[in-house]
Amino acid sequence: MFFRDVIGQHRLKQQLIRQAADNRISHAQLFLGGDDTGAVALALAYARYIHCKDRGKDDACGVCPSCVKYDKLAHPDIHFFFPSAPNDEHKKEISSKLFTDRWRDLLLNNPYFTYYQWLQKLGVENKQAIINANDCNDIIRHLGMKSYESPHKIIFLYMVEKLYHSAAPKLLKVLEEPPPNTVFLVISENKDRVLNTILSRTQIVKLPVPDEAEVLQALIEHYHIEEKRAKQIAFLSGGSITEALRLSQQDEEQLADFESFREWMRHCYKNDAAHIIRWVEAASKGGREKQKSFLLYGLKIFRMALLHNYKLQELVRLEGEENTFIQGFSPFINHKNTIQIVEAFDEAIMHLERNANPRILFTDLSFHLVRQMRVKAG
Repeated sequence: MFFRDVIGQHRLKQQLIRQAADNRISHAQLFLGGDDTGAVALALAYARYIHCKDRGKDDACGVCPSCVKYDKLAHPDIHFFFPSAPNDEHKKEISSKLFTDRWRDLLLNNPYFTYYQWLQKLGVENKQAIINANDCNDIIRHLGMKSYESPHKIIFLYMVEKLYHSAAPKLLKVLEEPPPNTVFLVISENKDRVLNTILSRTQIVKLPVPDEAEVLQALIEHYHIEEKRAKQIAFLSGGSITEALRLSQQDEEQLADFESFREWMRHCYKNDAAHIIRWVEAASKGGREKQKSFLLYGLKIFRMALLHNYKLQELVRLEGEENTFIQGFSPFINHKNTIQIVEAFDEAIMHLERNANPRILFTDLSFHLVRQMRVKAG
């Protein structure tokens, strides 16, 4: 990954380049942004630039021994740590080093991935992945060794909000007073879920969502999508890179989300308790990240329905069956029930992250929707 491969983020690229050129590299930087911002891609491009032996004014050279190693993510002075969980291959003790090959494979194929896609790569969609004490011990061990080739040793820490609370104290000392020339590149999707003791020890690099023009250019130049289709995808994505890539691949999972959501809303509208319970049983069998993704999809549909209801169809970023559904669904979403629905979904997502029983959660949410869909705009 080079800076030129990162979609948008032009101001941040120049800021990071200046830091490296002026030898003012912060020892711990927190790249804050959802998977649709490209935080992983930007941090990886920055790591390559730091280690490059012949930096250009805008990017790494691409030909020095360091860059050649980065082409395979095999540079000895960057160490990757990420959430993991027991799977069919490793059922007991776990740590990032057991899954490094899977991590490299995912990054090399597509640095614009979602957290759920990482769990799928691990084969643990139904489990809660964490960064545990073994990972923290490995970080400390790496920092106690000399670097191999570069003056800088880089610790690349993905999804720091998944750091297990009892393991966190092991990292605080090295984050505050790391060995010389140590660089922590820390990735987070949600600042509110990061421990304050971690936040206070890092410099925050906040990534905005790219605009449609930047996504359009990337789809044409990097993913070789025909311009007419690329324009359509860029508009529908609303600047979300991961959403654009899903649309470009005609993701079957997204179609399944729509069909399941449409069925759920019909049962709730009819107050059909028997069918609601059957739907809940089916929805409860998926993994927690999949359930969370489904609820986030639902929030998107509610937002689009509200826009359509208030005659802002030009902002409705849907097509095909989804758009047809919105036309019939929008009258039931209005200014008197939207806030209550959104708050209920946000609360459900929070409880899922805290291991709530999905059957109880979806049942409660369903009958909350039954009540709210009967609230008239008035």
